[in-house]
Amino acid sequence: MLLLLYQFILERRIKKVPRHLTIICSETNENFKKFLDWCRKFGIQEITICTNSFPIKLENVKLNYVDGENYYSTGSGDITINVVKSLGRDEIVIAIREIAKKILCGELNLEQIDENVFETMLKIRSQPDMIIKAGSEVPDFLIWQSIYSELYFADIDWNTIRYVDFLRILRDYQRRERRYGR
Repeated sequence: MLLLLYQFILERRIKKVPRHLTIICSETNENFKKFLDWCRKFGIQEITICTNSFPIKLENVKLNYVDGENYYSTGSGDITINVVKSLGRDEIVIAIREIAKKILCGELNLEQIDENVFETMLKIRSQPDMIIKAGSEVPDFLIWQSIYSELYFADIDWNTIRYVDFLRILRDYQRRERRYGR
């Protein structure tokens, strides 16, 4: 009973939520569907999940699968889920190769290259507002995109994450002052 009351109080106090959440976990399970429902409830528009396995079937979502140079999208819906197996320094190298190819083909010249051109070569283009990681290390993952992301290290197990844990994550995000490198 007290837990429900605490959840109710937390829900009422959440006013600012991330647009794009990233979670890093070794594998996903059916509990991810509950996490997805919680994200929908608060209007979170995009979730990037860095995982070794994603066997879950989801409906009413746009799924983007990224594994190195391989990328494909499927479905449509009210929320975008990026499933990423390996995307770190390799992604930057791949983007540089793509730019070099465009220069060699005459599609780009050296003076045109800036941050915006570089970002168009990335597989995941939007920057996560918050990265949630169980444990204390962030892997080589979304290096370019996560430069201004808020990091949240959680002592949670993704297989047993509870709604109250999710609410605490949102509360922590809301309390932070986003400075974007300033």
